[in-house]
Amino acid sequence: MSGRHRTKQTASRKLPIAVAATLTVGLVVTFWAVRVFDQPVDPAGAVANLAAPSIPVSQVTTSTTAPPSSQPPATTTAPPVTTTAPETTTPPPVPPPAPPCPTTLDGAKPHAAQVGHHLDGKFDVNDIGGAAGRAGDDHALGLALDFMVNTVTGNALADHVLANRKAFGVTYVIWRQRINDGSGWKAMEDRGSPTANHMDHVHVSFQANATVNVTC
Repeated sequence: MSGRHRTKQTASRKLPIAVAATLTVGLVVTFWAVRVFDQPVDPAGAVANLAAPSIPVSQVTTSTTAPPSSQPPATTTAPPVTTTAPETTTPPPVPPPAPPCPTTLDGAKPHAAQVGHHLDGKFDVNDIGGAAGRAGDDHALGLALDFMVNTVTGNALADHVLANRKAFGVTYVIWRQRINDGSGWKAMEDRGSPTANHMDHVHVSFQANATVNVTC
């Protein structure tokens, strides 16, 4: 009985001695580290670290899940596509073609009458004389017309006829005591009166077989 009792006491004394030796070694190592690395160490903390149980590596888990973001997810909305219908333009209505000029005018040939009506519509002539009451000249043959006008209108009408002399089948023009067959104005003799000298009307003579294409 006495031998067993001594055995238990011996075992109980070995455990505190081992713990004390372990703590002593730990303190020595800690103070040595302080001297080597010149780092302040809390003795109480060092003892607590030595006494703390070690954590197995298998129990350490590393989380790779990214923390939830407080920002809402960015959304990209495509801009709305607007389609504009092409504008359609309606072309203006085509005016009807001008009618051909009448072919009768105070006994004049058809082509001379057509030119006479064309000039009447363009210059608003008050009076046009043709073959009536004439003998022995271009008027009697239906190949001449007299346009009774003032000076301003007469100048414009004479210039227009000469500019279109070939199209109108014109041979010559007499106006204000001058004659022009396409080669320029030439003075004429005095015939004794304003009308005889063509001061109040433009005389236009035409070819006998001219073909004209004029509208009114």
